[in-house]
Amino acid sequence: MPSSSNLRTPERLAMSRRRLLAAIGAGGALLAVPACRSAADEGATTTGTAAAKGGTLKIAQTADIAPATLFGQNNPNFTIARTVFNTLTEYDHKTLGPKPSLAESWTEAKDGRSITLKLREGVTFHSGRAFTSADVAFAIENLKKDTTASQLKHVALAIEKIDETDAHTITLHLAHPVSNLFDLFEILLIVDKESIDELLKGTKIIGTGPFEVADYTPGTGFELKRNDAYWKKGAPLLDAIEVSVVSQSASMVSGLRSGGTHLLVDVAPLDAASVKNDTRFEVTVSDAHDSGFYVASNVKVKPLDDKRVRQAVAWAVDRERILSQVLGSIGTVTSLPWATSSPAYDRTKAAHYSRDLKKAKALIEAAGAQGESVKVVYNAGLATNAKIAEIVQYDLTELGLDAKAEPLQAADFLAQLQAGELPGLFINGHGFGQLHPATLVKGAFPFNADKNASNFDSDAYRTLADQLWKATEEAEAKQAADALNDLLLEEQFVSDLVASSHTYTRSKKVQGLNWTMYDYLDLDQTSIG
Repeated sequence: MPSSSNLRTPERLAMSRRRLLAAIGAGGALLAVPACRSAADEGATTTGTAAAKGGTLKIAQTADIAPATLFGQNNPNFTIARTVFNTLTEYDHKTLGPKPSLAESWTEAKDGRSITLKLREGVTFHSGRAFTSADVAFAIENLKKDTTASQLKHVALAIEKIDETDAHTITLHLAHPVSNLFDLFEILLIVDKESIDELLKGTKIIGTGPFEVADYTPGTGFELKRNDAYWKKGAPLLDAIEVSVVSQSASMVSGLRSGGTHLLVDVAPLDAASVKNDTRFEVTVSDAHDSGFYVASNVKVKPLDDKRVRQAVAWAVDRERILSQVLGSIGTVTSLPWATSSPAYDRTKAAHYSRDLKKAKALIEAAGAQGESVKVVYNAGLATNAKIAEIVQYDLTELGLDAKAEPLQAADFLAQLQAGELPGLFINGHGFGQLHPATLVKGAFPFNADKNASNFDSDAYRTLADQLWKATEEAEAKQAADALNDLLLEEQFVSDLVASSHTYTRSKKVQGLNWTMYDYLDLDQTSIG
């Protein structure tokens, strides 16, 4: 049974986190973000006056939400995930220790094989039904289903038994200790089990969060209204939120300038830069630093089945050009998938690859791949990826490969990505580099050691990923992380290019903007000044 002497307070977890960072050798360098602002406590930003109550916040984003993918961490859902729903815990952005949310406290067994959660009382769903331990059990079991796509499924599957002691006490029994359990708690949306089928269809979206869904028109956007029964005292401040789908990034900026919108989510960096000198607006850079851009290989497709060709690609691509010309210098070039906040981050290894055409050509010659045809596939719905594809195609042509860029519609790209069927090189973005490294190597679609988008199959990789996931000692975690970094640099089935961040381009009237460490918008204390 859990021991009360082993209570994991946020302070104790933060101290443990800092020791792990020191042990693994994480660098402390911040991402380079010229002309932009990044603040871990952006939500605390004020103008020296009391936050205004009321009003409607108008948000624009380039793609519609996709309720059917709500559990798969799909970027367009970031505006609805934390506004309509809550999670069990939420990470402190400075210490990376978990703070209470729907779970008020927790007690972990000394052997790491169980954890007991005390749940918040007095919480209701938007339907009026009381939140209980049965809803937590349902949320976990839902992630285990074969039909549910989630990059944290591996953690849910490690929970082999659930005991509901009472309506507000639940104990999770684990098959083995897991190092990223709180990564699951941070992302596990507590949904209404009575309307799950309607949720996935987008016809009824019910949570416990600060706002209720008032209307949703697929392809156009959605409207939220204040949840007057919200459990958090004094929140939310806004009366309503309107989220509109605006496919063209430049049109989003025009709407901001005219006052038609207040907040733009992930507008193209170069379009965001066009307002940086206007005193009415501000570009805020998420401190989560969880937006990595990469070029990856389907290792079943020739000549990408030869790691020398994959290494040549890594040496040939001009990361600095991508950072400056495509991402507006928001981020830093890298050869590894980790944000600087990750315990697996290694500054020296992150600088391993840079543009060196001489080395790249020597590898291509050694592999006998001169003139070989290579497709460079990208999601046509994302302007950033299209521009990266142009640079990659140019660089590979200089390398001596017959590189051809091939756009795919978003649905086709994502389907082939998850199935491992992309026909060559592919360009995309990934998250999960900012928290525990096991979450990335055990769950993220490009890196999952058990099944990934590159079809890279390696017993050594699986073993290291499992060691990192189950590690209970800092020395063990450091050893596994170091070995994983070496393997990723050697095999190059994914070549990370730039570690960047999600951005929020906003009117300065918007105060108290916040987000989770997965970049779900947290608008509990947001107001329009």
